[in-house]
Amino acid sequence: MARWWLAALWLVAGWACAEPLSIAVFYGANPPWDELHAFDVAVVEPEHVPLAKIQEFKQTELFAYVSVGEVDKHRAYLADIPKAWRLGKNANWDSIVIDQSQPEWPTFYAQHVIRPLWESGYRGFFLDTLDSYQLVAKTAEQRASQEAGLVALVGELRKQFPAIKLIFNRGFEILPQVHEAVFAVAIESLFQGWDAARQSYQPVSENDRAWLQSQIQTIQSSYHLPLLIIDYVPPEQRELARQTAKRIRELGLIPWVSNSALDMLGVGEIEVMPRKVLFVYNGANNEFGLFDTFASRYGTMPLNYLGYSVEYLDARKPLPSDILTGRYAGVVVWLDKSPDTEAAALAAWLQRQLAATVPLLIMGDMNFLLSEDRAQTFGMTPLNNNVRSTRLRIKQREAIAQYETEPLLDRTAFFPLHADHGRVLLSLENERHEVQEVIALTPWGGYALGPNSLVFLPQVQSVANGEGNSRWVVNPIEFMRLALKLPDMPVPDVSTDSGRRMLMVHMDGDGFSSRAEFFGAPYAGQVMLDRVFKKFAIPTTVSIVQAEIAQNGLHGNDYQPLEKIARDMFALPHVEIASHSYSHPFFWQKNSPYRKSWDQKIVGTDDSEGWYRLLIPGYDFSLMDEIVGSMNYIQSQLAPRNKPVKLFLWTGSCNPGVDALQIASEHEVLAMNGGDTLITRSTPSISLVAPLGIQKGDFFQVYAPNQNENVYTNDWLGPFNGYERAIETFQLTEQPYRLKPMDVYFHTYSASKEASLKALDKVLTWASQQETTPVYVSEYIKKVMDFNHLVVARSHAGWRIRGANELRQIRMPARMGLPTLQVDSGVVGFNLHGDSHYVHLAQSDVSLSFTSQATTQPYLVSANARVTAMRRAPKTMQFDLHGHVPVEFEMALQPSCVVSSKGRILNAFSGQGNVRKFSANTHDLQDIRVVCR
Repeated sequence: MARWWLAALWLVAGWACAEPLSIAVFYGANPPWDELHAFDVAVVEPEHVPLAKIQEFKQTELFAYVSVGEVDKHRAYLADIPKAWRLGKNANWDSIVIDQSQPEWPTFYAQHVIRPLWESGYRGFFLDTLDSYQLVAKTAEQRASQEAGLVALVGELRKQFPAIKLIFNRGFEILPQVHEAVFAVAIESLFQGWDAARQSYQPVSENDRAWLQSQIQTIQSSYHLPLLIIDYVPPEQRELARQTAKRIRELGLIPWVSNSALDMLGVGEIEVMPRKVLFVYNGANNEFGLFDTFASRYGTMPLNYLGYSVEYLDARKPLPSDILTGRYAGVVVWLDKSPDTEAAALAAWLQRQLAATVPLLIMGDMNFLLSEDRAQTFGMTPLNNNVRSTRLRIKQREAIAQYETEPLLDRTAFFPLHADHGRVLLSLENERHEVQEVIALTPWGGYALGPNSLVFLPQVQSVANGEGNSRWVVNPIEFMRLALKLPDMPVPDVSTDSGRRMLMVHMDGDGFSSRAEFFGAPYAGQVMLDRVFKKFAIPTTVSIVQAEIAQNGLHGNDYQPLEKIARDMFALPHVEIASHSYSHPFFWQKNSPYRKSWDQKIVGTDDSEGWYRLLIPGYDFSLMDEIVGSMNYIQSQLAPRNKPVKLFLWTGSCNPGVDALQIASEHEVLAMNGGDTLITRSTPSISLVAPLGIQKGDFFQVYAPNQNENVYTNDWLGPFNGYERAIETFQLTEQPYRLKPMDVYFHTYSASKEASLKALDKVLTWASQQETTPVYVSEYIKKVMDFNHLVVARSHAGWRIRGANELRQIRMPARMGLPTLQVDSGVVGFNLHGDSHYVHLAQSDVSLSFTSQATTQPYLVSANARVTAMRRAPKTMQFDLHGHVPVEFEMALQPSCVVSSKGRILNAFSGQGNVRKFSANTHDLQDIRVVCR
């Protein structure tokens, strides 16, 4: 079968199964940019759109809202409109009605309204208030004059901007003359409307609907234009919005159901599934302290696993007034200390979210919600708070609250509490038979009181200097899923690629110049090169600290042999190059406004330069030198010509500020490190598994998937073979949940001792023997960044995924069924791990649907390489694989299927059932064809 024939079949099938046009309308000041990417068209208020966003949107077309018949008083061009052109006012919207019959109006409008937006990048425009002239034009002659002016205006727009796309809001009267210039027509309030005069939502009357339906029928039969129906429903009535959108869709129309101000994410042809959660804290005064909050350290990872990214809110600052419904999956409150002056504002804000039916979860301290008036709002019944108990026992608990440890049974934290209409997961009882419902699901979400949801045990010995004493009483993943009412849906997964757990290797450059404890005292860098990097030819990211090896560093007399070792490392084909800074800052607060307080906290003085970094004579600390300068040094002095240096590994505390993150972002530097994933057999708690990273201002810091040998060896004090326990971490983050990829993470100084070198060799050997997909750190970082922005939307036929540029693995509960392998779906295959199906995608934008029926179509079960292209036809598929090690893949095939690559038959080297395994000696396998007779 010729390759061009498959491509042609793909195109025909794609057009045949094209999804209906989807349009979103959002006029708010803070548009949900990620979510708007799910739609084919997004209508926005241009005053709220930065220029960069216009240029960023490609697949989704941005249409600018513009008013034709009226001008709001805040529009700048109103001052240039002659008073003679102003016919009257629209009292409901406090706007000026414009005389459309003025001969100069079309040119004025094109130049003053459309031209600036066109030059900004807009090519589509939503023309509103096309019928406002009817407020003042009362005779047939007056209306005809106004309509002629509107026709002239549309003609002028087409003349000056031939490629312009126009969505009419109504404009029924002029459609006969200009319909060929119209992209789509919008009609408001077919089933549910908004009465601007009464400021109320109300159903549309039968008479009004009948008139609109006659207009719809004319547009459909005479002009064949797409029709957008905009209906209005209160934000808290999300189910009514879904039902209304369904009714509109069943008429063959494009729905958009939102609130009256059109400043919330409504329901349309598709419904975006919110993948962000707001997390409220009060224990950090700046971005450096955010790492140690309950929100970041314990609350974010479970949400990441469930498919959600987190935005942090400081309860002590003004909380957002935006409508959260449809935009956020829920709100979690986990305060680090008892609230002070922020308590009243936080409680009032939560009451507003409750009224808007936004799911809420309260962790730890809940007392600020238990005053008599607030408790009643939340359906809580607190009793005598002065109870003193001598004995407590567990009265009731479900399996979900029997996770890692027993409740603490702290008598000082006990007070009787009842959740009305709640599902109690854990309750305690005192000797007087008074009950405290400690963990419960409620109609509005749920709560888990401290200290009996996450317990802090007495200090235990661990690989992390005595840390690791936290244990979950309740399973946080399942509890958050239930409390926030998170639906079953496909979620992006950054632990896996092509159905196999990812494996990555990266080295921080510390100790490169150290003398190893071997014969001849070689440099640790040389030992690492000879005994590790030359032995394990798997993707490895290697960094150096400039001051350790450069002529202008600490060992200037030895720079030539040290630089040669680095060049030899970077020349290896499986090595990716990174910088580990110039002077290795231990704390990135050096240039922050919080430096003085941090200095006094750490060393009691402002003169603490040595606490921040390596002391290099004559060097003044500079973030630019640390990040960009060190990378430029590597690029110019150490890197092969064909290897760009675009990666930076954070140093020391790995807690950079917004200033450092901004420099990395502005220079397109990929950066990673930080987080403390330290779960082991002796500290077996997922509370010790870090999240994907942390949001700081407008920037996101990507964490390393797990920690390095420093923490496994008690800060390099011993035992020096401690890094062997990283295997325990890999195992415990694989079952029962695959929480992380495997990351073999170490420093150069691991090559300075026999024990540590053997431990590293053992870990790499073990990891290499697992069935994985090896990737570089840079690839992992891009997948995490995709995770934060990828969009999942529900359509009437299934699901829509957009923005899976580098992240091509979707995980879904097995109870949702099996993915259908449609010709145009973009699904390469799937496999099962635990209770989840891992679905492999071949493109960034895909459509998914699921079935309970097993498929007979061929599909990829797993591979140690990335699928870079795929075409599918009935009983036939064609794809390419690109990897970093010799390719292995397994496919589900019927007995009659034949697999080939570039015309050469591939024979399976093993198989079980309908799954066959294949291999090749090359890292890239192209034109793989599966033909089933």
